[in-house]
Amino acid sequence: MGAVFLIGCDDPVSQSLTRELGRRPELTVQSFESVDAAMPHIVTLTPSVVLIGPGESPDRGLALASYLEHQDIDTYVVMVAAHLDTDLLRSAMKAGVRDVLAASDGPEAAVVSVVDAAHAAAKRREAAPVVAHVAAPPAKVGKVITVFSTKGGVGKSVLSTNIAAALASEYKKSTIIVDLDLEFGDVAVMLQLKPTRTIYDAAQSIDRLDAEMLKGFLVTHESGLRALLAPVRPEEAESVTTVRIAQILDLLKTMADYVVVDTPASLSEVVLTALERSDVVLAIATLDVPSVKNTKVSLQKLHQIGMKSGAIRLVLNRADSKVWLEPQEIERAIADRIVARIPSDRLVPRSVNKGVPVVLDAPRSAVARSISGLAAQVTEG
Repeated sequence: MGAVFLIGCDDPVSQSLTRELGRRPELTVQSFESVDAAMPHIVTLTPSVVLIGPGESPDRGLALASYLEHQDIDTYVVMVAAHLDTDLLRSAMKAGVRDVLAASDGPEAAVVSVVDAAHAAAKRREAAPVVAHVAAPPAKVGKVITVFSTKGGVGKSVLSTNIAAALASEYKKSTIIVDLDLEFGDVAVMLQLKPTRTIYDAAQSIDRLDAEMLKGFLVTHESGLRALLAPVRPEEAESVTTVRIAQILDLLKTMADYVVVDTPASLSEVVLTALERSDVVLAIATLDVPSVKNTKVSLQKLHQIGMKSGAIRLVLNRADSKVWLEPQEIERAIADRIVARIPSDRLVPRSVNKGVPVVLDAPRSAVARSISGLAAQVTEG
C-alpha cells in the first residue's frame, strides 16, 4: 500500500512502533534518526506517510509538514508526541499534520493512524491523474538566497544588505531582505530603517497572513529594497517559530524576484528552515583558521541534510588580507571552489556607520563592484 518513514528510532516508543508497523505486510517501513537524515529521501522517494516519533523535536516535525504541504508533496505526516497539549494540536493543524497522538496512547493507536493515512495517500495518488488537466498553472516563485556562516564577524550582514541593495537598485529586481537573526539582527541599522513592524508582528498574525497582509510588515528602503526586520526585543524571538518562518518565507517567494535571508552565526532550527527553502546558499569564509574550520564543518553538515552542492557557493570575504593564508589554501581545505572574492576596504566600515550600503555609497569602488558581481552571479542562476 505504501512506504512509511519513521523518524526517531532510538527511544522505546519508536522501537515499539517499528515492531508493530513491521507486522503490516502492506507497509514498507524505513527508520531514520532525524528529520535531517530523512529529508533527502523524503523529497526523492515521497513516502506515503512520515511518522514523527517522540524522540524527534516537535518543531522539526511541524516544519516538515509545513514544507510538504507548501511544496505540494504527496506525503502525509503523523506525529507521536511525548507531551500532547492544545498548543501543539493547534500548531499541527496549521502546519498540515494529518494526526497527532500522545505516546501514552500506545503503538496500536499510531499504527491505526498510519494505516489510515497510507490508505488516504494511495487514494489521493490514484485520483491525481484525473484532475491533473484542470490544475492551475503554478504561481511565479522567486529565488531564496541565504547568506550563511556559523562563525560571527565574517561580514554576513554587510554582504546580505549589499547584495540585496545591488539586486534592487542596479539590477532592478524586486527584492526583499529578511533578517533572521531574531535576537540581535543588524539589518535595520545597516539600512537606517525604523523597525516599526517586524517579523514578530507577521508571526503573530500567522493565522490570517497572506501576501497582501505581509506587505504591510515590510519596510521600504530608498533603493527600492524591501525589508522584513528582526524583532525589536530579543524575547520576542521565541514567538517566531520555525513553522511560522517557513510559512512567511514561502509567502515572500511569491512576492519578489529575490528573497535574501541574513542569518545568525549558528546552525539552529531557524537557520535550517531557511536553508531548506534556499535556491542559493552563500557560505561566507574569511582568511583565518577558525573560519575555515567552521565553514568546512558547516558545509559537510549541509551535504548530510541533503543540500545540493550546486546550491552552495563559497564566498571569501576580506580576500586580500595579508594573514599568511592564501585563497588557494582555503579552497583545498574546504574542498570547494571560491566563486567570489570580496576585498577589504575602509569604505565598508564607513558605509556601515553611515547606514548606507557600500554598493550605493561608493558604487565605483573595488569592493562595491565585487559585491555587485556576486549579485550578478545570483541573477544568472
